[in-house]
Amino acid sequence: MDKKAVQILNRLMDDRKKHSVSAEELAYARKMGVVVEDRPITLDQALDVLERCFEAVSLEDAAQAFLYSLSSRDVDYRYILASFVYARSWFSFDRGQTQEVPQKLTGTFFNWVKHKGGGIWGTIGKPIFYLEQFVSMERRAASDADVEILRSILELADSIDDEASGTALATAIRTAKLLPCNQAEAVGIVETLGICGILEAPGHPGFLHSFTPPLERDTGDLRQSLSYPLNWWHGSDGVHWENAAGAYGHSGVEPSEETKRAACQALAEFIY
Repeated sequence: MDKKAVQILNRLMDDRKKHSVSAEELAYARKMGVVVEDRPITLDQALDVLERCFEAVSLEDAAQAFLYSLSSRDVDYRYILASFVYARSWFSFDRGQTQEVPQKLTGTFFNWVKHKGGGIWGTIGKPIFYLEQFVSMERRAASDADVEILRSILELADSIDDEASGTALATAIRTAKLLPCNQAEAVGIVETLGICGILEAPGHPGFLHSFTPPLERDTGDLRQSLSYPLNWWHGSDGVHWENAAGAYGHSGVEPSEETKRAACQALAEFIY
């Protein structure tokens, strides 16, 4: 998104600064697609939108977008993979049975959240909005640097202290300077890996192959602010290499270094 428009958006969403946004600035932000009108949506409309999105967007497209965002820090592409996996799971297994669609898509707020480093928060509204945006966006390809960043993140997750939480992993990623990011962006990255089932805890799977209803996601810990399933994950759970590599499943066998490298490459090539 246009940097000037994003700066206007940030002021507009700040109660202390929103009154300083001029009519001309607001018109510019609307023209750039950063400020949009809220859009009412029904279940049937949501299903129709997602069906059209899945016809236009592949898992490969979504995964390339996520990987591309790692070195570029282009957050317009950061949450496409999480949105795709979550929305496909909801579309296939739930379809509004346990998680209803919102009454409206608050696109301006969703754009603001995206640029503040937030993820999709385990709801269906943002994935619908982000995927529909992505349909008309230019496709991006990951670089070798992006693959190396992913490999470093997975290796760190697989070796971090057993008691470490998802928040601690995000902090470790930021502290190690594996990629340009702030804490909120690092949390969004590891939450994406959780949604994809790469960082998940036993009995609490991601959304790659199933859909966990909202009422079954809470840990009961009021201090926990991470989205499911990362809120259940600890360092002792390590990396779910089967979900990272798909074709390189190991049935619980500890993967070798060669297998880990293959798994990272497999993820980069999207053979889940």
